[in-house]
Amino acid sequence: MTLATFDFCEKTKTINILGNIYDEKVIDLFLKLITQVSKKYEYKSIKIIGNFDSKLLFQNLFLNKSKKDIDKILLMFQLISKTMESSKVTFLSEISGIIQGPAMEIALSCNFVKAKENSFLKLDETSHGIIPFLGTTFRLSRLIGYKNALQAFLIDKKLSYEQAVKFKLFNDGIDNYVKIKKTSIFWDQLFTNTFIFYNSKIHSIYKNKNPAYNAILSIIYETSICNYETGLSIEKRWLKWLMTHKLFKYETNV
Repeated sequence: MTLATFDFCEKTKTINILGNIYDEKVIDLFLKLITQVSKKYEYKSIKIIGNFDSKLLFQNLFLNKSKKDIDKILLMFQLISKTMESSKVTFLSEISGIIQGPAMEIALSCNFVKAKENSFLKLDETSHGIIPFLGTTFRLSRLIGYKNALQAFLIDKKLSYEQAVKFKLFNDGIDNYVKIKKTSIFWDQLFTNTFIFYNSKIHSIYKNKNPAYNAILSIIYETSICNYETGLSIEKRWLKWLMTHKLFKYETNV
């Protein structure tokens, strides 16, 4: 396990992800890289390839840091998807195998996700008492629908290639950010009943011992009528709460 690095080839217009361990410095390096390439408008598109099976050293994010410091870190993390969304550059990720952690969130922040048939998303952060960091909870609920997102995050803890293709998340010709902007989720009786069902289900399965499940449920519920900026703010609020209360139990050895 090594800290991730990003090899940008200007000739091929490709970012190659090497390594699999992420901390705040690694995330900051990636943010600076995509900000730099986004300013060069001659790049019509950038491919992101490499290792998407990753881990985040989030247990280090709160050490010797104040709540204000944590807030700045989380804002920086979420700025990745916001930068990619607003860029004139089109980002395309090419994935295969197990896709998890911050590299998975980078892949899902792209305009298009090209996946091989052996690809599947591992969404098991909740098992460790935490949730995704780069806006994936809110974004995925808009891309595949709130019911599918609830099932994937809270019950299945994964999303298979077949499911992702069916939901038009993988190998689709429509820009994911266009989909997000066009998505309109509203409250009706079916919407309310769905959340009542999953709320009861997580309390039955997990005995209400893991606040991360409640965080996912609340984020998807609250952000269903919010704009992008507000949605990310709600997600950041929950992340900050989980981190400052040190409720996670994930450990990774580099």
